[in-house]
This record gives sequence, structure tokens and C-alpha cells, in this order.
Amino acid sequence: MKARHVVACGLGPILTLLLNPATGLAHENREYDCRPDTKYECTADQCQKITSDFQHAESFAYNEETGEISACLWTNCYADKATVFRDPTARTLTVIGRLIPTAHSGNEPIIVSLTIENSKTDDTRNFTAIWGYRSEGLTFDMGKCVIQEYDKGSKR
Repeated sequence: MKARHVVACGLGPILTLLLNPATGLAHENREYDCRPDTKYECTADQCQKITSDFQHAESFAYNEETGEISACLWTNCYADKATVFRDPTARTLTVIGRLIPTAHSGNEPIIVSLTIENSKTDDTRNFTAIWGYRSEGLTFDMGKCVIQEYDKGSKR
């Protein structure tokens, strides 16, 4: 009985520190808002580089707190939970998901992977997003993510 009482008493102050934002240990969270500036449409034979007339219609996002990846691609937006891969050696974060249409539910789901550079100390990161996976090719976008940090659990 004494051993359990000691453990329980020892955890109380630790839990108070971790759960009470007033202690200064409130956890930050991140949301990555990614906008492309270059796009490649690729087939097995070649890739075509596109540098204009698509930036307004394509964007990607990842929210660490919810674990959700989303993409807006021209006339539809898509979202769902992501599988997350962190590569400390390459200093990248890759999130992949089979995203469900949110604007036009009759559209097919799409697979999107988003790889974000994690080596900088400012609030922007380079990214590559791959989507439009199909037997004859794929599309990938490259650009910058802006990171928004906020207190975990805060209303956004």
C-alpha cells in the first residue's frame, strides 16, 4: 500500500505542472499552411514544369493536434487523418493520407503526401506535395509552408 501511495503522491505535482497552463509549461502546437509556387505534372516519359496560373487553386495543410492533412485542388477540397513519418536524419516530416472530398462528396478520394522540411528555425518551411497518383503519372507541387503555433487545445 505504501508503495502505491508514494507513486500516486509523486505523480500529483507532475500532472499539475503538465496540465496547468499557468505554470508556463503549456504545450505549443503547429499547423502548417502550404502554398505551392512550382508544379510538375509527370508521366513515365517526362515531367512538365508549371510556374503560373495554378497557385490560387492549390493548397495543402497539416494540423499536428488533430493529425489531419487537407488539400484544396481546384474545385474541391479534401481532408482526413494522416499517417505521420518523422525522419530526424533528413530533418523532414512526411504526412500521407487518403483524403475524402469535403466540397463535392461525389468525387473520388485522393492520396496526398506532404513532406515538410523541419530544419529551419523561422516560421516558414519548404515543402513537396505529391498527389494525383495514377498509373500514367502523378503531380507534385513545391513551395513554402507558413507555420502557425498555438496553445494546444485552444480554439482556432
